[in-house]
Amino acid sequence: MQADPQSLTQHIIHSQEQAFTRIASRAELVHWAEESRFALEALDKNPALLKCTPQSIQSAIINVAACGLTLNPANGLAYLVPEYNKQTRQNVCHLRISFKGLCKVAVDSGAIQWVRAEVVRERDHFEYHGPCTDPTHTMNPFATDRGEVVGVYCIAKTTSGDTLCDVMGRADIDKIRATAKTDNVWNTWFEEMAKKAIVKRASKLWPSASSAQRFQDTVNTLNDTEGNVIEGESEQAIYYPDDRFTQLLPQWQASIEAGKYGPDRVVSQIKSSGFPASPAQIEQLNAIKRQEH
Repeated sequence: MQADPQSLTQHIIHSQEQAFTRIASRAELVHWAEESRFALEALDKNPALLKCTPQSIQSAIINVAACGLTLNPANGLAYLVPEYNKQTRQNVCHLRISFKGLCKVAVDSGAIQWVRAEVVRERDHFEYHGPCTDPTHTMNPFATDRGEVVGVYCIAKTTSGDTLCDVMGRADIDKIRATAKTDNVWNTWFEEMAKKAIVKRASKLWPSASSAQRFQDTVNTLNDTEGNVIEGESEQAIYYPDDRFTQLLPQWQASIEAGKYGPDRVVSQIKSSGFPASPAQIEQLNAIKRQEH
């Protein structure tokens, strides 16, 4: 007898409870009871998600724990989004992180004190005063036509109190857009995507960003799901297949808990297959603890 779609969906989600809880327990920013409910509600409201591969749904759920961003739609930080993968010819589920969500992780993880980004249009007045000074940007926010977007800029306050500013022209925005895995999100949310691009690039100059692991994990998730390669970033890696990882995870977990070897050895073993472990997969492995006997 074939299981009904609702029961199958619940099984797909709830099978990730143990891994989710282990990863989320590090920062205690998201909790299984709430996020599993939000995930089920998202799948119930969007039938297209039900057509996605179970492995991609499970991977997206794990990324919620790794990034520490709630799926609560009222917060607007992250969403489960279905997409068609032309290479595999399958529908896959991604964790889509909003600009607001990216900024929240940057602040919460200690990369910076705060960050702001804004697009500049043709009829605005904009003056750049250097990388350590606030720019001048005047405009009429109530104008019905400020012209086309000509650039975007980002201002961040570092943990030491310094101000850092980065700017990006329209040509560079379009160059980054050309590397996107899908153009749909750019067509719908152009300004938000441009802001995320400048924040990603600006973060390379933030003194504390390299030590803010959760922020780096979030950026890696963005790169993996959206593409949008910026200057200094390589093309996206092809990670170890999620379905194969899910199949072998119980075996690896038992070995780690028994003390036979640690997560680092599993990561090396995965890499030897020719495909590196994804950030979410590494998080799952690192969350496994050796059992005391």
